Amino acid sequence: MVKLFKAVIIILILAVALTGVCQAKSLSFICENKQDFPTIMGNDSKILDGKPGMGVELLRLLEEKLGLEITVKRLPWKRCLHELEKGNVDGLFTASYKDKRKKHGKYPEKDGTVDPSRRFTAASYAFYKLKSTDLDFAGKDYGIFTGKVGGPLGYSIVEDLKKKGVKMKESNSTEIDLKHLIAGRLQAVAALELTGDYYLTANKQFSDKIEKMTPLIVEKPYYFMLSHQFYDANPDLAEKIFDAIAEIREDPDFKNKLADYLK
Repeated sequence: MVKLFKAVIIILILAVALTGVCQAKSLSFICENKQDFPTIMGNDSKILDGKPGMGVELLRLLEEKLGLEITVKRLPWKRCLHELEKGNVDGLFTASYKDKRKKHGKYPEKDGTVDPSRRFTAASYAFYKLKSTDLDFAGKDYGIFTGKVGGPLGYSIVEDLKKKGVKMKESNSTEIDLKHLIAGRLQAVAALELTGDYYLTANKQFSDKIEKMTPLIVEKPYYFMLSHQFYDANPDLAEKIFDAIAEIREDPDFKNKLADYLK
């Protein structure tokens, strides 16, 4: 009877351990449902076939590297942060670092502070204006923006520019902001440089009338985040994920995929 009892206990322990492994190997990530070139492509709730975006490309390589199965869903940005905070998803991509976002999820850290070496990418923000205007941004004089400046809803750059006294008008996408700029509803647009440049390249109406201002506003590292719930339950795997993201970022195959997006 004692031997049988011990055997049952061992089986139960193994079952719990195996269950934990299965749970840890199946992950869910979330990202916003508007295009953020080249991280996520398409203004839709679906993940595109062919070229879904470099964030999805990284997750596919992460699956191979760590033996994971990862699903991705798309929602509005603020809802993404809410789902991460509640632990309804395991991870989110991508987010710049903000102290107040630490309540939503876990950044890669080293010695208690965010670790830029384990970023996904670094992205620059730039102002865009109508070619017909004489705005001249010298890098410090934000007082030249006397009208409204468009910016992506929920993005950290909006808050940063508000602190500098810029009147910001948030919208659901940079594409909408550029249309509002042409319509005369905005004085300028603040956008991720890759995103703004993409729209100017892809849309002749934009490129004929709009140009990028220099110098750049700022360059920021962007991260994949993990939910606190996932990190607490799987700290070793979580750290492996953060490490693997940095490794994949520098992998030649990954860089070749990025080059395809930028052609």
